[in-house]
Amino acid sequence: MSASTETVQPGTPTLEKDAIGLGRSTIFAMAGAAPGQTVAITLALLVASSAYGTILPVIITTAGLLCIALSFHRLNMWRQNAGATYEWVSRAFNPYVGFLVGWLMLVAFTLFVLIDVITIGPSVLAFLGLSPTSKFGGAIAIVLIGSFLTLTAVRGIRLSARLQVAVALLEYTIITVFVVWAFIAVFIVHSAGTLHPVVGWLTFHGTGAGVFGATMIIAVASLAGWDGGIYLNEETQAPEKNPGKGAVLGVALTGLLFVVMYATFQGVGSGAQLQAHSANALAWVGQRLAGTAGDRILSFAVMISVLATTQVAIIGTARVAYSMARDRVLPRRLGVISERYRTPALATLLLGGTMIVLGVIDVFATSVASAMAVIINSSGVLYSIFYAVTGLAAAWYYRRLIRQSVKNAIMLGLLPLAGAGLLIWVTVKGTQALTHAERYSLLGVGVAGVIMMIVAARLYRAPIFKAEVETAQEAAPTIHVGTD
Repeated sequence: MSASTETVQPGTPTLEKDAIGLGRSTIFAMAGAAPGQTVAITLALLVASSAYGTILPVIITTAGLLCIALSFHRLNMWRQNAGATYEWVSRAFNPYVGFLVGWLMLVAFTLFVLIDVITIGPSVLAFLGLSPTSKFGGAIAIVLIGSFLTLTAVRGIRLSARLQVAVALLEYTIITVFVVWAFIAVFIVHSAGTLHPVVGWLTFHGTGAGVFGATMIIAVASLAGWDGGIYLNEETQAPEKNPGKGAVLGVALTGLLFVVMYATFQGVGSGAQLQAHSANALAWVGQRLAGTAGDRILSFAVMISVLATTQVAIIGTARVAYSMARDRVLPRRLGVISERYRTPALATLLLGGTMIVLGVIDVFATSVASAMAVIINSSGVLYSIFYAVTGLAAAWYYRRLIRQSVKNAIMLGLLPLAGAGLLIWVTVKGTQALTHAERYSLLGVGVAGVIMMIVAARLYRAPIFKAEVETAQEAAPTIHVGTD
């Protein structure tokens, strides 16, 4: 153990070891991406941006994120820490860079949680057959369900994992049925009111007016969250292998699901109708295919998808905060583990409670659709940055092994750099597409991160800033769980 690493005193409660296996780690990854919820809130945005050319951007995004998922897998084989990229960048590049990346992760994750919380109201109200635009009803749903999910996350990872399995079985069964239904209606029988697929759907500019760069940032934001299982690596069986495998499987499976959902659902009705139902496009898809029953069933799928991804986001964000607090770069109380539940209870409660309050404020301050557009664009840029940095960190950490074989050159060099390159391009294009207010907001995030880094280094005197930079000597997995 490095002298610069914060040690854990004997008898101090820690995260529960071996609590979940590969299957549940993969489910956490897929739940983080949340196909039901994500397509419901991004289908109209993506169609408008791409002019129905949704297929290629989602395929390219999936390929790039697979490269990054492999980078997560390789880096997790080196160190199994709930902070993931924060920890890896700190020890592969520089602790100061690692802190800034950790800060960007927390902001991106918090925005992601806020997206989830905001969509709780419309999804629940749509399922109940009530007006999804009801502000009072939405606020009540946010408070009740947000509290339930937060408290469940506090109660332990095993309880959360059982909930995720149950939700996954229901959500993916419903989605699969409606994807097949939509494919038949749009591509085979051309049901009345559906759009006829054209070659433009398979191009970079859709039917002619698509903006590829803007579409890619939405696609990245849509598929983001698949890394949710990685932050449970200290609680996973075979921690040096299963979390990374779960991330790779999660990206592959959700990427495939996203491609077929966007490709089929975008054609079930006119563009004007789709934009009119942008807050919950899947409810509209269900209504178009199967009337009121279809609306209710897909609304139910969206609702449980929202519940699943909100919980995964809360759990993952709390783990990153816990890891950083354990290293004393955040207030140490956020790094306290509940002796009864073996979770970072305070960090989880603070995050969940804050997001509930912000979600309620947002409901009364603006429309869900306009809030989604702003948050999705901003979080997409942040996710692109930290995903790209993860790819660069993997290539840099394993740089001495790249020339040893063709396999190493591809797996440890080419693929991580290819994924990072794509996401850097997306970051640049996405930033150019932001409004001035959104750009200044991201600049403010960066400035706040620098200030907090100075506080952590000078006031907290966090030992992580004295950590020695490491380089891989072998490609084989090693066990370094938590602060080991």
